Amino acid sequence: MMKTYLVLFVFLSTLAIHAQTPQQGMVLNKVWETAPGLKIPESVLHDPATGIIYVSNVDGSPSAKDGNGFIATLSQDGKIQKPDWVTGIDAPKGMGILKNKLFVSNINEVVEIDIPTAKIVKRYPVEGSKFLNDIATDTKTGKVFITDSGTGQIYLLDNGFVSIWLQGDMYKSANGLFINDNFLYIGADNNILRAEIKSGEVKVCVPNTGSVDGLFVTSDKKFIFSDWKGSVFVAAENQKPELLLNTSSQNINAADFGVLVSKHMILIPTFGDNKVVCYSSDLIK
Repeated sequence: MMKTYLVLFVFLSTLAIHAQTPQQGMVLNKVWETAPGLKIPESVLHDPATGIIYVSNVDGSPSAKDGNGFIATLSQDGKIQKPDWVTGIDAPKGMGILKNKLFVSNINEVVEIDIPTAKIVKRYPVEGSKFLNDIATDTKTGKVFITDSGTGQIYLLDNGFVSIWLQGDMYKSANGLFINDNFLYIGADNNILRAEIKSGEVKVCVPNTGSVDGLFVTSDKKFIFSDWKGSVFVAAENQKPELLLNTSSQNINAADFGVLVSKHMILIPTFGDNKVVCYSSDLIK
């Protein structure tokens, strides 16, 4: 009888160990981190057309009109190529690319940069905005979407004109954006929302997310998102988010990350820790 209990104990212990083991691909493996040179990196964007990685650097208060902010460029192995690729921005955050132009949010305006010349070619004031944050560009329509975390509104820049696209209680603290197919995904008010770009119809995709800073939708419709405090999560639609990474105990943030899909990499700006850290994961696809 004692032998039977021993076998049963070993069997149950083995089950418990396996139950606590993350599923294959559910781990972020560190690949590289940048050397010193970045100053409060807030957002990362990889350009698949050129391979260049853009990093927006606040370099000061996120809401200060001080002219200190800049955009740096990285190589795909994490080397800082041009630390001052474009300067003269206040507190740049989210970025998006459209027709050789880089659009950058800057507190209460959107800055348009000509990529080949690395020159600021236009600034679009956003009347009534308080804290513009993320940007998503729609290559099909030429539209640029911008969140305002201060007012809880989603703005649209279209043909040179800025207007309010979505507003209401459900967009409180709106931040992370991502476009997939004909939908704009929005991190706002403890949820990930899905807005149909043509009609503007909105529904909740993932509830109870906490804050959403970086946001990416994988090819198999998983949602990967960061909360700025230092955590990265993955969730299926209408499912509870699962934790992938937590560096908050080290006082390392996880801001608006970028992805390098072809290499299955996620590029996380650490904000106050002044680095971009690259992790690999089978989830990035």
